[in-house]
Amino acid sequence: MSQATTQLQCLTDFLLSQLSTVIKANDIDAWQEHGELHITGEDKGANGYLLAKWQHTAVIAIERFPHRKCNPYNVFALVAAYMIDTQPQTDTAPQFDIEVISKDHAQILIEVELVDDIEVTPNEHGCVLFQGQHYQVEQSPIYVAETLDTKVSIKGDE
Repeated sequence: MSQATTQLQCLTDFLLSQLSTVIKANDIDAWQEHGELHITGEDKGANGYLLAKWQHTAVIAIERFPHRKCNPYNVFALVAAYMIDTQPQTDTAPQFDIEVISKDHAQILIEVELVDDIEVTPNEHGCVLFQGQHYQVEQSPIYVAETLDTKVSIKGDE
């Protein structure tokens, strides 16, 4: 997840990409409600910190959903697939409300609990002052070893 991308944005983009043949971009809206900020202050290494976890209710509204052309269970399946792929440890069940507006269209309201990590990295122009240094909100870098040198010795063969 990049600096500006939240779980809600990722889920909304995922739904829009998968349903692009039946809904338009201006027929989907999303926002966050009832958030809690869980302070952690965890040192992630590489000068990055996980300052907090942002737990919130994500709300996605899909208007003019053609419920006769596309079974709303497809939306259920897409949300389930996204949650399994990205947040398999979640214990909360997404909630759905489907209101039929006309014989051709319905409005689908989706509510799901999501968690975003609030990470910072050093940046002299960053707006977050933490432990006397300026930081910017972005995901901490993750360094993965590409090679490993090992030396095996057996006692007595030294």
